[in-house]
This record gives sequence, C-alpha cells and structure tokens, in this order.
Amino acid sequence: MKAVFLDAGQTLLDADPPVEAVYRNAFGAWGVTAAAGEVHRAVLETWRDVAARRARGDEGWSIGGGEASFWRRFVAEVFARVGGGALPDAMLAGLIRHFRNAAHWRVYAEVPAVLAALRAEGMKLLVVSNWDSSLPPLLTELGLTPFFDDVVVSTLVGSSKPSRGIFDVALRRAGVTADEALHVGDSLHDDYHGAKAAGLGALLLDRAGRVPKGDGVETIGSLEEVLRHIRPASGTGPAGR
Repeated sequence: MKAVFLDAGQTLLDADPPVEAVYRNAFGAWGVTAAAGEVHRAVLETWRDVAARRARGDEGWSIGGGEASFWRRFVAEVFARVGGGALPDAMLAGLIRHFRNAAHWRVYAEVPAVLAALRAEGMKLLVVSNWDSSLPPLLTELGLTPFFDDVVVSTLVGSSKPSRGIFDVALRRAGVTADEALHVGDSLHDDYHGAKAAGLGALLLDRAGRVPKGDGVETIGSLEEVLRHIRPASGTGPAGR
C-alpha cells in the first residue's frame, strides 16, 4: 500500500452543530417549524434524490449554473419537504456563510495523530471528497492541509463519488495504481462500493456500528484502525491485496 485516500465529511470532520440543527433553526427564523427528526429525514431524502439524478447524469456541480445553483436547488428541496414555500435568498446566503466558517466544524479527536502516523509510514495522503470549493480553505483553517499531498474535490474535478472519475483523478495525482491505494470513508454507497468498483482497496468507517457484521463489508470503528490495515505485518485487510 502506497497511498491512503480519505473522505472529508464524517470521516475527518463533522458539522458542529449538526447540519439538521442548523437547517431547523434557519427554517424557524422564516416561520417554518419542523421537528429535528423531520429535518434530518428531509436532508437525507434530498441527498438520495441528488444521488439518483447524478446516476442518470442529470445532476452535477457543473450542470445548471455550478455550485451556487446546486445549493439553491438542494436547500429549496429540503425546505419544501418540511412545508416551506419559495426559498428566501437571505436564508440561503446565511446557510452558505455558516458552513463556510471553520468555527462550525470539528475535527475528530484521533485525526491529527492518525494522519501523522500514516505520513510516518510513508503513505501518500489525499482527501477525496464530494464537496464544493469551500473544502480546501476549510481544511487549511482547521489545520489539516499540511498532512495531505493533495485535495480532490468533486466540484473542482467535475466528478462525484461513487463515479470512477474522481478516483481516477486521485490516483493520477498520487502517482499510484488502484491496487496501491486504500480509500476510507463513511458512506457505504459512495465511499466503499465506489472505491471497490474503481479497483481500490476500501474500508467503511462506521463510527456508530450501524453496519451488520458478516455482510462482506470491511468496517472500522475509528480512523485509528486504518494503521493496522496498511502495515504489512498485519497480514489482513486491503493491505494484502
């Protein structure tokens, strides 16, 4: 193993407060009251619709006006699902400002030590993430950029996981072949199956233990477990590819 690719959201960092709480407060300020669970479901359902459109080629960061138009459509769909009407421009602008602010994100506690250990093992490290153009400066503000050789962001390369295209870009930039790379992320569909389909090794980061054991998916509960998979002495996992 020569390279480790890492997802960003819910792998390296997470929104604090959670996305659904931020949306709920924003909607409430415009007179639309919804339970936290209702907003959470609306966000998940909207992401599922985005994934379905991407699979058909009808959705992408470069389609219909770029990332600004993407977020307008996305927030409008979430808002409509909880009973909102036309999306107020000021609400959208406020949400965009919120999520571009590093103060509203937290890095998981184990991340800096794990990244340092992977670098000490000689691994090339890349972030490979479905995100917009705010990710590179956000990683810099959070102090993570020095750990990485490159940051591959879907909106900047025109391809989103689970598409093979974004993995091919990462492999080319890392200067490694698919069987020399391991991808780690929290999404079974985008990260795990996407990486596998592109020929990479893969680990599913399942911090909450939601994935049933014995279904053939190789899971880890913390990024700390990545180390035993890339060290030859372990003799198991993707390092043995």
